[in-house]
Amino acid sequence: MKPRIRLLTLTVWITATLLVSAGLLVVLGIFNEALNWDLFGPRLEAILQGVFASCLALAFIGLGLTLVLGTQEIVRSFSVIRRHFQPEEARPEASGNVYGKLMLYIVLAFAVLVTALASLNHVVQAHRSKVFRKLAAEQMDHFAAKVAAQVDDLGVPPRDHVPYEIYDLVHTLDSLSFVQRATLYLPDPDDESALWGYTAWREYRDQDGFARFFIAKDFEKAMKEALRGRSGDLERINSKTGFNWYQVIKGDKGQPLGVLRIDGNPRESFREYFLGS
Repeated sequence: MKPRIRLLTLTVWITATLLVSAGLLVVLGIFNEALNWDLFGPRLEAILQGVFASCLALAFIGLGLTLVLGTQEIVRSFSVIRRHFQPEEARPEASGNVYGKLMLYIVLAFAVLVTALASLNHVVQAHRSKVFRKLAAEQMDHFAAKVAAQVDDLGVPPRDHVPYEIYDLVHTLDSLSFVQRATLYLPDPDDESALWGYTAWREYRDQDGFARFFIAKDFEKAMKEALRGRSGDLERINSKTGFNWYQVIKGDKGQPLGVLRIDGNPRESFREYFLGS
């Protein structure tokens, strides 16, 4: 006789497995924070956090199902008592291997679903990134000349009392719905290994100005090369999928004056923009 698969037993197995998995992730997270491990990159940490949250959510659903199915089993038990004097051949319950295979099939089904959704999300994000880059490039056509006019004779970037016109241009870019933050970078006239950066992160104040920093990150090195007239690295960064755009600000004679960085708003709905050109 074919073994009988009890839905209550399967649910309990799955719920227990989810709770154990969530517990292991909690312990792993505690040791990761306490011992300052650097085993997981930001993307892997995000994936593990998603797995942890999914385990907890599904475990709570499993607990609810267990309560409902347990109530159903109690009702069936009363029926068995009534049929006590009319016994019939009972089917044996399935073994642990059968339940293990069912759990494996469920995990594989979830994996296929998550993989399919991740692939679809990649296609959507690539399209959104393409629209963002096109929008950023179009806006730079309007703002680049205005920014160049303000920084052409600026000299050493000021640490305070930034010209209001520069603040207004950067702040105007910040106010665009698809822009999260705009940053203006200028070269240091006295040190090739340094740059100056300015963001309009609050209302205009006299004490706000450019901040000097030393070049370390890849995009900073690419900006420095672009300020020397070699913009190949910066163009490669712009061509990648993402929500960052770098525009070289050039003077009347075509000489690089600075770089304007646009950090896009990843939550913006780019469906409202029509790029016919």
